[in-house]
Amino acid sequence: MYKNELILNNTQNNGVDAILQYTDKLSIDEKAELIERLLDEESGLMVVSATTDLPDYIIAQTNLLSMKGLAYVWKAIANRMLYEENTSIR
Repeated sequence: MYKNELILNNTQNNGVDAILQYTDKLSIDEKAELIERLLDEESGLMVVSATTDLPDYIIAQTNLLSMKGLAYVWKAIANRMLYEENTSIR
């Protein structure tokens, strides 16, 4: 009886191994999409590839902010732009 359970467990692991072998062939973007789908949108996790352009990363991060948080960030950006504009004129 123990031997049958052991064989069943090995069969299940082989299924996961086969999936992992298949995922090795996926592009980075496809792997990121797979992870996001497996974790669901409710997890709050955002996967960003290391090769993603900075603007894409910034947009992805701002999607996680509340409206209040987004307003705070944009106000800080506007203040910095005004400061740099005023200091570079002189």
